[in-house]
Amino acid sequence: MEFLYLSPEFPPNYAHFILALDKLGVNVWAVGEAEFHELPERLRSAIRYYVRADLHSGASAAHAAATLMAAQQERGASPGFDRIESHNENWLGLEAQLNETLGVDGIRPNDLERLKKKSAMKRVFQSLGLPVAPGEPVQDISHALALAGALGYPLVLKPDEGVGAAGIHRVDDAAALQNLAAEITPGSHLLEAFIDAPIVSYDGLADTDGNILFENSLVYGAGVLAYVQGEDTFFYVDRNIPIALASVGRRLVEAFNVRGKFFHFEFFAQGGTYMPIEINCRPPGGAILDMMNYSIDGDLYAAYARMISRKGDVQLPNKRYYCAYVGRRDRAYRLSHAAAAARCGERLVEFGENPPVFQGAMSRYRYIVRSPSLADLLEVSRDILARD
Repeated sequence: MEFLYLSPEFPPNYAHFILALDKLGVNVWAVGEAEFHELPERLRSAIRYYVRADLHSGASAAHAAATLMAAQQERGASPGFDRIESHNENWLGLEAQLNETLGVDGIRPNDLERLKKKSAMKRVFQSLGLPVAPGEPVQDISHALALAGALGYPLVLKPDEGVGAAGIHRVDDAAALQNLAAEITPGSHLLEAFIDAPIVSYDGLADTDGNILFENSLVYGAGVLAYVQGEDTFFYVDRNIPIALASVGRRLVEAFNVRGKFFHFEFFAQGGTYMPIEINCRPPGGAILDMMNYSIDGDLYAAYARMISRKGDVQLPNKRYYCAYVGRRDRAYRLSHAAAAARCGERLVEFGENPPVFQGAMSRYRYIVRSPSLADLLEVSRDILARD
């Protein structure tokens, strides 16, 4: 199998995908923005050939792919790829364009609107009869003010296309909305009612036929917007997925034709009802894939490699643990790091400093802890985050 991987250098933990593919004998060819010598040695040794390119430029990436195919031909192989992947929202459009240009199975440019634009996702949700936040795309500040008058405050103004909490604003009154007028261009943003409800996710891995191989759910202590605004980051992998959440999540996997990919869907939890917020055809970000592995004592990187290469069984263990992400910022906490680690004991499975790009939403330092008991996990997490 010839596999083209986009951006092998970031995020760092996704190098495990390439290592797992290489272990199965898959030929991994890669295009990224880092210098080759900057990649970890193990990663370099698992890549057949690497070309540096500007991934924001379709022309640069296409030239890099052509260089890789020339290298294949020099080695006596037929030039081309069986799969193109990045597992990164930033490069989904590039992946689609390369699939189209090179005739590779996978998402296409025509798929991008419903996979990346929140307004298009919302239309799919509504077509399935699912509840959605009241609101719509706005054309200018006059339209936004008129819609705000109909909906009432508070509201949320968010980019129609964006990742995480980037560019999202809570709007509490007309003056705050007026201050955002410069950001609003025709169709660039949605204005919606603010939904005061917990956020949960339905995540997993679907095979190339759309069958769901693994299911997961995250429960957030607060929304990503609150984390970006400075609240301590806390969320956890649930051991048990509510039946109603799994049911609507599976419907969305089918409706969005998710195949051969991880997925991450977010919902407002309102009692036993789940209101979809957005869908992502990628793994949940940061260390969450590792958290899912800790929750099952398994290896989703290897499972993906077996699934996509059709080499070996993709059976994964059942969940054994709740697993929490606890993020600390540069401020005073009651427990020092040493005391926090001692308090966690064997529950602490990972500690580290996040890459700078993640620190706004994910805090500077991450503690990943697990326990078979939710009450125990919540108590330990509260102790890590207790302030002086």
